[in-house]
Amino acid sequence: MSTRPSAHPRGLLVSLLVSLLVAFAAASPQVRVSPDLDGVLVALAEAYPGARPQAVEAGAQLLLQRGGVALRDLDSVVVVPGVTLSLLADDAEARAFQRFATSPAGQRALIAAGLLADRVTVVDQGGRELTVAQPVERLASPYSLATYLAYGVGAGDRVVAAGFLGARDPDGIAAMTRIDPRFPDLVAFASQETTNVEAIASLAPDVVFASARSEWIESVEAIGVPVVVFDGESREQLIGAMRLAGALFGPDAAARAEAWATYYEEVVAQVVAFTSVLDELPKVLFTGTERTRVASGEMYQSFLVSAAGGASVTAGLDGFWNDVGVEQVIVWSPEVVLVPPYGRASVEAVLEDATWRTVPAVRDGTVYRVPKLVAPWDTPVPDSVLALVWLTEVLHPGLVGLSCVDETAFFYRRFYQYDISLEEATGLCSR
Repeated sequence: MSTRPSAHPRGLLVSLLVSLLVAFAAASPQVRVSPDLDGVLVALAEAYPGARPQAVEAGAQLLLQRGGVALRDLDSVVVVPGVTLSLLADDAEARAFQRFATSPAGQRALIAAGLLADRVTVVDQGGRELTVAQPVERLASPYSLATYLAYGVGAGDRVVAAGFLGARDPDGIAAMTRIDPRFPDLVAFASQETTNVEAIASLAPDVVFASARSEWIESVEAIGVPVVVFDGESREQLIGAMRLAGALFGPDAAARAEAWATYYEEVVAQVVAFTSVLDELPKVLFTGTERTRVASGEMYQSFLVSAAGGASVTAGLDGFWNDVGVEQVIVWSPEVVLVPPYGRASVEAVLEDATWRTVPAVRDGTVYRVPKLVAPWDTPVPDSVLALVWLTEVLHPGLVGLSCVDETAFFYRRFYQYDISLEEATGLCSR
């Protein structure tokens, strides 16, 4: 009777070491590098905390090359201006390295190598020039609307504390938690009006986002923290706000801001091409947190109504939100009433108010709540491009040919990196 000899312990050790080396090599991201870009890969690879990426000629999972990122490209990032890192294979290690390349740590490595600037100078929407050290790793945003600009340019992971308009109800809280699981720990500001310098100082932010109406700007700047002012109550200002946000967080954020601007302008142009030649426009009233609080003609909501092919009955009003009487609403006789998804406003409150029963929109049941996932679509935030698609479908079904569901799915995947479900997108677009 014969038996097989047992394996030698040293042989087992060698075999194990070989297996570990093979596993380590397999886990190292493989990168095909275009000529003259080796320095970019070396700078990133030497700082990368994971298995060091390897430059290869074939079989790569990533491609480092010169060029930009196409609007519909979901697999590429910009690491330095004019240089992209693109995913060639859906590999977890490759994605991790790609995320690192645009992170603050990756930016620091590129700055140390002289491939990125160590500061940027911008002019904010208060007309103030300021210089911000790079990279911005910690953002405090008491101004809720500006918070979503950071998420829209792919810098949501830099937020350390913020206000989140639209995330105060259970649905908004759940949605924001899906987008950013850190959300429950980030909510720090009930409103920008109640913000104080001590609260901001305790967060040690690299930069703070404020509204043009914030009263604490000088106090925060006095402690050495740069404050960036936003004011986006028009189409042009919103585009400027996105570009401003993008400029603060590095080349990938800047590229994402440009991609959003391109997308936004394409949607606006496509919608306006159809609605601008209509002979008859439905009269639209945009209400606020109270039924008789209405959006002025200077507000972003009025732009959305006009672009979507509606005649805003409050176009002649100045300023911000205006309080009017029910008698004025009856005189305006709106055919469509829009209710925002924040405050105490609701469709039911309008429909059930006996004093509104002679208003055509109430009589015909054409009172609609503007959608929101988290950020209210009617406000000057990146998501508002979807409000234009939705509202055009409400006012002129089938006129433009854009699908609210399709555009919603694309938007959140491209700009929030949130893989929204078909069911969720359909629910947002329903009316």
